[in-house]
Amino acid sequence: MANRANHYEAAFEGYVRSLRVPCVAIDESKRAIFGDEGVKNPDFLLYPRFASNLVVEVKGKKGRNARGRRPWENWVTIDDLDGLARWQEIFGPGFRAIIAFVYAEKPMPFPLPPREQGSYSFRNREYWFWGVELDDYVAHLRSHGPAWRGVAMARAEFRRRVRPLIEWLPMRLEAPRRPKAFKECIR
Repeated sequence: MANRANHYEAAFEGYVRSLRVPCVAIDESKRAIFGDEGVKNPDFLLYPRFASNLVVEVKGKKGRNARGRRPWENWVTIDDLDGLARWQEIFGPGFRAIIAFVYAEKPMPFPLPPREQGSYSFRNREYWFWGVELDDYVAHLRSHGPAWRGVAMARAEFRRRVRPLIEWLPMRLEAPRRPKAFKECIR
């Protein structure tokens, strides 16, 4: 079961369900065993209709720093990356591993309508959802703290590669354009 006490994961699940993307929340309380060692479970498996299935690790971050700026904080642990890589390999070519960064803020006193900001309202916070593919993330790592095995991408590299989560979750094909007149098609 997903950690619903973690507001970032709960908001992620709410957002994905609001898009009607089939998803499975994974029980993180026990590690899976492969061979002689355990592997960290991902947070979710997502099954968008018109894209690869996704193995997702959710990382919650504050939307703004103390100065009111968006710092694009994106650190994770080596354990997170190792777990994602192993699950992607186990599931095979039909799955892609992504890290979903969920940024949260308390709403402003006079907010704009949430959908116009690209945000999702959940439990009195506004959330923004971004994703980066595991391979892109790993290719641009730098140490964030050897004591707890943290890594991050440089912010400029992160901004170039991160995409809104919605782009990873296509649930419908755009309808083909119809010709102006049926008669033109049969000539």
